[in-house]
Amino acid sequence: MKPLLIDFPALSRARVEKGGAVGRVKKQVAGDGSVVRVLEVSPRWKEVDWCISAHIGYVTSGKLRLEFAAQKPLEVTSRQGFWIPGGCAHKASCKIKTTLFIVD
Repeated sequence: MKPLLIDFPALSRARVEKGGAVGRVKKQVAGDGSVVRVLEVSPRWKEVDWCISAHIGYVTSGKLRLEFAAQKPLEVTSRQGFWIPGGCAHKASCKIKTTLFIVD
């Protein structure tokens, strides 16, 4: 595998909908299968299904609430990062416009 430059401004955006809220995502698949995303979500974003995938993320603006099946929720605000190990059931929501950088 060789290094990959990800030019986010040049990537096209795709529409994402969860729980009646709308977002936009730009994503790139790396050579090892990892997915790198910039996700912009609208207020009232709420995932209804539990996810068990691993994520590493950074909130560039806004505020994200991460709910977990087996522990207390986590509030992640602008300029904070998070790590969710694989198999840890979680779902995300926000009340204000939020932008995230995520690696899956």
